[in-house]
Amino acid sequence: MRPACCVSLFLVLFFLAGCGGSKSWKAWTDSGFAVEKDGQVIYCVVDSFDKGFYDIDELTGMAVEEVALFNGKNRSGEGTPASVEEVAAIEGSDGLVRVVYRFDKPDTYGAFLGESLFYGSLEEAVAEKLIFEGEVLLNGSETIVLDEKNRTRFSGNHVIVTSSKTMIRPPYDVLWYCDGVEILEDKSVNAANCTDTVVLLLKK
Repeated sequence: MRPACCVSLFLVLFFLAGCGGSKSWKAWTDSGFAVEKDGQVIYCVVDSFDKGFYDIDELTGMAVEEVALFNGKNRSGEGTPASVEEVAAIEGSDGLVRVVYRFDKPDTYGAFLGESLFYGSLEEAVAEKLIFEGEVLLNGSETIVLDEKNRTRFSGNHVIVTSSKTMIRPPYDVLWYCDGVEILEDKSVNAANCTDTVVLLLKK
């Protein structure tokens, strides 16, 4: 085995040490992110993999190095802002590889990707001016306006507000959502057709 591969594998073991949580991403075959109930974010990149340029060990080393550089600039305290969960070829696919990252909170995801991501209560989102009074949300053919009455009604519900137009897997079912969102059979969200900020009002 080449030294570079040994280093890559050592770094992966280091960055995966202590990682827990759901492994549902092992079934994902598309790019996107999931927000877990505690606010951690799993980000998955699925892309074609040309073995003529890289092998899996080299790709792993690149991902781990990228995370190490990010953590070096963004670490505060003893926590680890970002880690690599997996770099692997997707079984049964035609040359696809899945790279999975874990972030300790939505802000870390935002800093790593250059996107915005908020996960918290509707009340907090309104206070931070991420959602404005009069926002119109949908549920199929139904609509709701976030006026004072409905803001009070749903004040404790979680919301996801993001600039990422991708597949989103929320920790709770989606009750109301912005225009352009598609709720899929598995209750994940396709936000690829959103033209504005993605807003998801969750059941809990």
